[in-house]
Amino acid sequence: MKPTDRPQPSFLMIGETVVDLISSGIVSSLADANTFQRFPGGEVSNLSMNLARMGYPTALAGCVGEDGFGDFLKTKLKAAGVNLDLLQTTRQAPTTLVPVARQTETPDFIIYRGADKYLRLNEELRSAVDGCRVFHTSAGSLAHNPGRTTILELLKMAAEKDKLLSLDPNYHPRIWPDRTDFVPFLKDILSLITVAKPSLDDSVRIFGTGYEAEDYLEAFLDLGVQIVALTMGRKGVLLGTRDGLRVHLEAHPISVVDVTGAGDAFWSGLLTGLLEGMGPERAARLGQAIAEYKIGVLGPIQEFPERDYFLKQAGAVSQGEAL
Repeated sequence: MKPTDRPQPSFLMIGETVVDLISSGIVSSLADANTFQRFPGGEVSNLSMNLARMGYPTALAGCVGEDGFGDFLKTKLKAAGVNLDLLQTTRQAPTTLVPVARQTETPDFIIYRGADKYLRLNEELRSAVDGCRVFHTSAGSLAHNPGRTTILELLKMAAEKDKLLSLDPNYHPRIWPDRTDFVPFLKDILSLITVAKPSLDDSVRIFGTGYEAEDYLEAFLDLGVQIVALTMGRKGVLLGTRDGLRVHLEAHPISVVDVTGAGDAFWSGLLTGLLEGMGPERAARLGQAIAEYKIGVLGPIQEFPERDYFLKQAGAVSQGEAL
């Protein structure tokens, strides 16, 4: 089958394909973790599985090693329904591994960077950009070459074709060590982005301390992003748009089992809502409902309830509090 003959996905996900090793119990740090459970991981891969399980045609372009962990990822992604036609393998490095300490707030983790940074540009990737409706990547995916160069070219191509472009600015010095290199890079590409979902932690790491959450929201909007959902854990979500919408979505009290992947769960509702024509506020409320469901389970969401369940949890748009 020629690349142009392949069925085209609604969502084209580019980047992180890693294995998460999540501590079996809630611990203060990795120093206290003795046993781990293995899960597919990485913001892009987790979101790919969420979208596919929700019934959306989703393709993942990433890279894994020719090893057992790579085979594990392929098996799990395929079982979730993700299209793996664009997934690459390499012998240059083993599959990327991320040990994670389960915590009720921001997890402690170490990333052993491997194969996921070796994504190479090819005609199949270019063709996939032509056909997709939503193009998604993350700061973590852009941390190293040659993957960075590949994703940037595809991102610019998608922008020229007026796709919905989404970026998770999940900057962390353990992923991208040089902040002085990252911040100018981020500013250069944010003007292309339709929607971004920084966490409050991401925002502090990118712009520094000493600001209110509202200031971080405005900073992302000032850099050109059309829709920004700033997630703040127990404090809810600040939502803003370039055309003037400012809303605070309050969080509901939830029994926390595992916060790893909560941001990816939020993305699932936000992007599917926007794809289906919801306004930013309702789409963000849907994302919040899925994220709150996620933190009640260990690891990625394996089976999603019916969509009506989340829509009911999301409630009326009027529940948002104007800023």
